[in-house]
Amino acid sequence: MSDDPITPDMTVWGIYKRYPQTLDVFFAFGCPDIRKGLFPLAMRFMKLKWAARAHRIPVEDMVRALNAVVR
Repeated sequence: MSDDPITPDMTVWGIYKRYPQTLDVFFAFGCPDIRKGLFPLAMRFMKLKWAARAHRIPVEDMVRALNAVVR
């Protein structure tokens, strides 16, 4: 996975800002709309691996899906 542009240690907000097309992937995994309310602030600090754990999603599945969208 070292050649993948998105890693579990990246912040959710950083992924979204760099790759806006990933928003639908986050929605597909049941994540809330990270553009509204307090979520933009929280997502600036939340790493992808923490978000995946909070939503009980295997982080490897989420990273794979996100990278498939940005390729």
